[in-house]
Amino acid sequence: MEPGPIPGENPASAGPARVGRRRLGARDGSAVDGEGRWPWLSPLGGEPIRLTPENVVVTMSVRWLGGLIVRGRFMDVRGTIHVPVRDDDTAAVTVEIRADSVRTGISLRDRHLRGPLFLDAARHPLITFRGGDVMRLPTYIAVPGSLTIRGVTRTEELRCSADGLATGRELSADVTLSRRAYNVGAPRGLRRLDPLFVVIGDDVRISIRVGL
Repeated sequence: MEPGPIPGENPASAGPARVGRRRLGARDGSAVDGEGRWPWLSPLGGEPIRLTPENVVVTMSVRWLGGLIVRGRFMDVRGTIHVPVRDDDTAAVTVEIRADSVRTGISLRDRHLRGPLFLDAARHPLITFRGGDVMRLPTYIAVPGSLTIRGVTRTEELRCSADGLATGRELSADVTLSRRAYNVGAPRGLRRLDPLFVVIGDDVRISIRVGL
């Protein structure tokens, strides 16, 4: 893999997600303001938010050769965000990404990413995220859930910006994950010494932007 520009794309800006700690937020009432449990989500309205390729941008970035950054975008993203309204409501986030829709600006690299050693899009056509909780923390909003890539499912946490939520115009979320944990670009045996895989960083930053 080698770096290449993505026309019209900006670098992701949020830091890495942290998973596995004790979380406090709207779920246990410690961050609820006055009236009810969910008033801080009111800018989103009460209707489900449909995610389509027209209103969602999902980008990824990974280090290459230690310092360079390779960036890409998934062009086919769909899903739904169910916004809680009543106190007994729960939030739900469903996202499905077509693995073969990845684009980095270099067709050869795109074929490698879609191939069996990376995303293996032929056998695992969808990357999915399922979240059933939302927590308001001091500096961001946490959405934990199950992420599935290449048939491997792990718990990850989306870190959403509270600033975008306040305007009601855009939702933004970021997560940093280990590609090797999902067997992406992680061959076995002597093949793992291939420079093609050695020079690629393990941390992959995923950024999601939803226009409202």
